[in-house]
Order: sequence, then C-alpha cells, then structure tokens
Amino acid sequence: MNLRFCGGAREVGRSAVLVDDSLLLDYGLLTGNPPRYPVGDTDPDAVVVSHGHLDHAGAVPALLSGDARPPVHWTPPTRDLALELARDTLKLHGGTLQCPFTETDVRRVTQVSETHGYRESFAAAGYEVTFFDAGHIPGSAHVLVDDGDTRLLYTGDFHTDDQRVVAGTTTRPEADAVVCESTYSDVDHAPRDRIEREFVESIRTTVWEGGTVVIPAFAIGRTQELLMVCAAHDVDCYVDGMGTRVTETLRHHPDFLRDADALQRAKSHARVVDGRDGQRRRIAEDNTVVVTTSGMLRGENVLAPVAS
Repeated sequence: MNLRFCGGAREVGRSAVLVDDSLLLDYGLLTGNPPRYPVGDTDPDAVVVSHGHLDHAGAVPALLSGDARPPVHWTPPTRDLALELARDTLKLHGGTLQCPFTETDVRRVTQVSETHGYRESFAAAGYEVTFFDAGHIPGSAHVLVDDGDTRLLYTGDFHTDDQRVVAGTTTRPEADAVVCESTYSDVDHAPRDRIEREFVESIRTTVWEGGTVVIPAFAIGRTQELLMVCAAHDVDCYVDGMGTRVTETLRHHPDFLRDADALQRAKSHARVVDGRDGQRRRIAEDNTVVVTTSGMLRGENVLAPVAS
C-alpha cells in the first residue's frame, strides 16, 4: 500500500492522502489569501471524506470539475456539512481564484454522493472501507482502509474526551499502519470542566461591567458547542452567521449527536441575529454575548459589531 500526501503534512489545512494512486482520503483547503489547495494530479477512482470541515472537505467539488466522476463516500452529516461549506464558499468567493469550483461542480457532488453509517463496511476503489466514530464533530470518522493484506487507519480529526455536542471516540480498530492527525499532539489541555467554568465566569464579569462579549466560533461544531455551554449555564446570547444554518442542519441527524434535545434547547435559548434594521449596531451598543463566525478572527460576521 503506497501513500502520497498531497497536503496536510507539516501544516494545518488542505488534508489529502492518495492511496495507491486510486483512493483519495479527504480533499481540503488551507484558508488564507490566497487559499492553498492539495498539490499534484490526484484523479482518484473514489473519494472518502473523514468529516465536514474546510481543511478536510473544502475542495471536494473541484474533483468534479473535469470529466471524472469519482464516487464520494462520507457519513450523512459530513455530506450535508460539506455541501453547506461549498455553497458558502460560492456565495463568498464564487468566480474568483479563492473558489476552485462552480455551482455545477457542487451539483455533481450530490449526484455521486454515497453515505454510510459507522461500522458499515463498503467498497471504494477496490478497498474495503469502514467508518468509526471519531468524536470530533457530528459525522466525523476514523477511516479504516483494508486491501486484503494491509489495514490502514486514517484518523482524521478526533477527540477522546466528551464534548456537549458529541461524545469522545472510544473505537480502536486494529491496523497495520496509522496516519494520525497531530495538530495538538504536543499540547496539554486543562480539564474541560475547569475551562468551561472559567469561560462562563469571564463572560459574566464582562457583561456585569458593561461590556459586550463577541465569541468567534467556527460554524461547524464550535458554534453548537458554545450555544450548549451558554444554555447550560443560563447565559443569554445571540448567534450570528453560518452557524445558525449548521445548527439546523445537525438537528436532522439526531443519531450523530450526544444529546439532540439539549441542542434543541440551546438553539431555542439563543436569539438569532438577522442583521435587519441596524440590529448588529444595537447589539454592539448593548452589554450582551454574541456567538458568531469567523473562528479565526479574519473577517465575516465577527468584525460586524466593530465595523458597524
């Protein structure tokens, strides 16, 4: 089994691993100005996507821009989240060098899409592939690839500790080789309950002192996590940006959530920012809490209260 890394090696972003020049694992982008995409001529027979974040799935529609129509395999939430990301990329950057695909390419993705649940083996490019819960975001998966002689485990992003949105991964499939996500491999994180307690205390202190708390959050996974934290601690908040649509999308996949009812309560607890009639300016002048994109503080809604 031969592996070629087309991106994601010694960098965070544009993850793409080509197995035997046939099976492509992920096809993401590295955000920036300009963004960066996987390198080399991939031309896979099939594509498997570990989860629905830009750095792992953001460039998938570009694989359908030519004559090739490789099937794309993923879990149901990953499919929906990847398509949500693609449409958002088109909305923000369509027709520019920052968007490597068109609306036609996105429609083609829906035509070749094949969804699978956890532990349901399927055939892709001549390999037996199985998804295991990775505990990162809803639908995220470890990918086990078996060619009959060698078993490769591609971890994708994963969490071993429980989050409010999803439970931590407990699956440890046997493998001969492992390609492991290692972004935080050398970081020791403080206990989750302590971080959450200090986070809530800082919010309450800021609001009590008359400030406005703007919480930049990735639309997929992080926004929902923060809404659930606010609801659990009875912190009033607004939610703005793409995260509102993603929250509604995830509600259609309750089997991939740790507690679907808790997410619904968190959604009801937060007030949605629609941006009409100077709403963002009024919110910025108030002492309140706003959960909004972008998680990297590089633009989008997170700058709106400041720019208004």
